[in-house]
Amino acid sequence: MYLLEFNEIQKEVIWGGTLLASVYSKPFDKSKAIGESWEICDLPNDNSVVSNGELKGKTLSYLVKEYGSELLGTKCKEDYFPLLIKLIDAKDKLSIQVHPDEEYANKRHNKHGKNEMWYVIDALENSKLLIGLKENITKEDLKRALLNKENIEDKFNYFDIKKGDAFYIPSGCIHAILGNAVIAEIQIPSDVTYRLYDWDRLDKNGKSRELHIEDSFNVIKDINAFSLKSSKQNKFKDTVLEINTVFSNEYFTAEEYIINRHYSSKTNNESFEIIMIIDGKGSIESDIPNNTIELNIGKTVLIPASLGNYIIRSNGYIKFLRVTI
Repeated sequence: MYLLEFNEIQKEVIWGGTLLASVYSKPFDKSKAIGESWEICDLPNDNSVVSNGELKGKTLSYLVKEYGSELLGTKCKEDYFPLLIKLIDAKDKLSIQVHPDEEYANKRHNKHGKNEMWYVIDALENSKLLIGLKENITKEDLKRALLNKENIEDKFNYFDIKKGDAFYIPSGCIHAILGNAVIAEIQIPSDVTYRLYDWDRLDKNGKSRELHIEDSFNVIKDINAFSLKSSKQNKFKDTVLEINTVFSNEYFTAEEYIINRHYSSKTNNESFEIIMIIDGKGSIESDIPNNTIELNIGKTVLIPASLGNYIIRSNGYIKFLRVTI
């Protein structure tokens, strides 16, 4: 196997912008509101397609079935790709929403639950996230206010955000991105989202988007929102390389790498690696002939567990997320 890149899957949404095409080099229509670029995905209706090398045109699910642990690594016991990687351009507010856990999603939809993390790639000065209920507000208080058609916007916690901030959003946690931000999202492969509130807005056809009130309240959990921001634990630092652990849990480990000039590494056969460029530019190449991929902000590369040696080169500074399981 070799360094893999994929065709991005675009998602046109009411809150999306044009930055993914104009700034992050995605091959999308600049006249459309594209909110998400699904970079690596193995879902039945959204399956990433290889865009380079001899496997060009093959789906990610095909690679998983054909190559198994060569691609995924020995730690992965699933028969599907266990993560979904997105780039989000939130020009406007997303709905206030919540995701189900594994048990509820499996029972209700025969799908996976959803835990995710957000890493802020860019944000304007007034950018905020909404995460969780205020300490003195209960789930019952929120439900009563919704049913009485009261304003519920003062019942949540709001967090100012800046470049480099990261938050973990577990299933059952109420959340929303409130616009003016570009965010990398690492999540369990699921497309189940329950909208609780959508700011009373209408879509381009003059209709309100569907809400999922009953399901939302079935899955909302009491979660301390202030424990969800990453404190970024430094793992290594010298004049050439800095590594900070952003989050590490049962689903994935996400690390922030900052390098000057070049970085050499080798896969360990235990896990695939995902490289997502946050800032700077350069290239990544393996020992396999003609296996070089140009890197710029927003670029995502899948490194098979069995690849072996690779090197990331830059004329200067490059910053990326490295994700493993």
